[in-house]
Amino acid sequence: MTLRQLAMLRAVLARGSLSGAAAELGLSQPAVSMQMKALANELGVPLLEPRGRRLEPTAAGATLAEYAERILRLASDAATAARLKRLDAAVVRVAASSTPGVNLLPGRIAAYARRRPEVVVRLEVLNSQEVERKVSSGQADFGVLGGLRTNTALVAEHWCDDELVLIVPTRHRLARRRRIQPRQLEGETLLVREAGSATRATIEAAFLRSGLPLPQPHVLGDSEAIKSAVGQGLGVAIVSRFAARAEPRGGLAVVRIEGLDLRRPLQLVRDPARELGPAAERFMEFLRQGSR
Repeated sequence: MTLRQLAMLRAVLARGSLSGAAAELGLSQPAVSMQMKALANELGVPLLEPRGRRLEPTAAGATLAEYAERILRLASDAATAARLKRLDAAVVRVAASSTPGVNLLPGRIAAYARRRPEVVVRLEVLNSQEVERKVSSGQADFGVLGGLRTNTALVAEHWCDDELVLIVPTRHRLARRRRIQPRQLEGETLLVREAGSATRATIEAAFLRSGLPLPQPHVLGDSEAIKSAVGQGLGVAIVSRFAARAEPRGGLAVVRIEGLDLRRPLQLVRDPARELGPAAERFMEFLRQGSR
């Protein structure tokens, strides 16, 4: 028994004749007649009988027709679902915090697009708390965080190492120093991200562990705005080494702060309760390979 035979049976009963079914399906009448006989022979019961000018189902034919309708509808639904799954699988949704989202992932996404042009990677840059929310709610396939996760229900794996460094204007009093002590920041305005930023959390935790007072903070909600403000002399900032490396030479000076542990991991995070699609799995593996 085949789906093709069941579709023919449905057409014969709808049209009331072999010729009508053949016209509907774009086949010859002998082809439809042959398949109906083959189906009846396989089941060992007659399926059709003439009543006047129409072909009507026997009791067995009517029963089979009911099942045929359900089987054909289910087959159609399965094909539709498979097509939608294929389309969905061609889109990978990634939520990333500022450091990886601005400084690392765009280049990796561009490289992947050259390798797999049929896959679209959609990147959304948020603070770390929002990244975790997107992943746990299923609005992102996985996330990339600068720092440790706070949502312990998510699974995290190490991607690469990062370190925070101080950036100051080239005309700043600290610009010529390669390393400074934390107390040399006394009196400086420290430009920081909003609450929920992993970079800010790393900075605050480092000063707290060292027992040193945090310089006077001034909140700016965007890492690019922070770098621009530093360049304009509005303060200093502690940012990822990747963000500092992305600055054009001559704009800002990079200084390391001794006595503070400003190292942190960049992590790939996902919800173990949600299965990753094939495209998301492949892109995540591509990111893993790029970090080795």
